[in-house]
Amino acid sequence: MTTKQAIFEAIEQLPEQQQEDVLRYVQQLARTQKSPDPNPPNSSSDPLANFIGAVSKGSLAANFDSELYGD
Repeated sequence: MTTKQAIFEAIEQLPEQQQEDVLRYVQQLARTQKSPDPNPPNSSSDPLANFIGAVSKGSLAANFDSELYGD
């Protein structure tokens, strides 16, 4: 049995409302496959893009609890 056949058989067992939900989900998947984000983030459109990699050592959250709550 192929994946497509298994999907069809599973869908046939669902109530009509859930079949409609499945249809909307599949349509959404198809739309996202056909139209990837036309404007991926870059340094001019994403203000954090230039910050990536700015902290090369340690963690920004190191000792965060002690700063908030004391020792």
